Amino acid sequence: MQAAATERGWQVVGYCTDDAVSAGIEPRHRPQLAMALAQLEAGEADVLAAVRLDRFARRTRDLQDLLDLAAEGRWELIALDVRDSGDLPVSTFLRNILSAANEFDRALISDRTKAALAVASWQGRRLGRPSRQPQAAKDLAVALRADGYSLRNVAAALEEAGLQTATGKATWPVSSVRSLLRTVELDQEAESNAARHAAEQCDL
Repeated sequence: MQAAATERGWQVVGYCTDDAVSAGIEPRHRPQLAMALAQLEAGEADVLAAVRLDRFARRTRDLQDLLDLAAEGRWELIALDVRDSGDLPVSTFLRNILSAANEFDRALISDRTKAALAVASWQGRRLGRPSRQPQAAKDLAVALRADGYSLRNVAAALEEAGLQTATGKATWPVSSVRSLLRTVELDQEAESNAARHAAEQCDL
């Protein structure tokens, strides 16, 4: 980026990097990008540049919003991987085409991920992070809920029994009890799917 700035004669006002923040999030909801937009709106800079177009936005709508802001504020939005023809309509068209391609690719990845998760679930694999909940806590919570205990009463019973949470705490908030019961549901769902998958394989 510095080399590109030197080549184009830009004076760099600052850099913004939204670490661990997806480019799929709306621009104004990304802290560093929002700060950069505020600087542009205040007239403190007149160019917003990125190494790649998809660093600005992954969705065509979000990119178009940025292009509209640039037009209204009379500043430039430049992606170094898009060759600028010098013709604004052509450049805008190219940006929109590339953005649409990026959005399509993102949708394909999402669909493939969902399909893979569905297959894993059907095969009886437990989805999500491995459970670290104590089995004794699971058994007690399930038994108490079956007897009609409220979540708050289950929490009190777990504490009275001296059972700890997955993080080693002696206090059981209602949210932790709910998470514990959800873990049991996922375990049971995985066991059921595994049994069904095994039965279907035997029938083949």
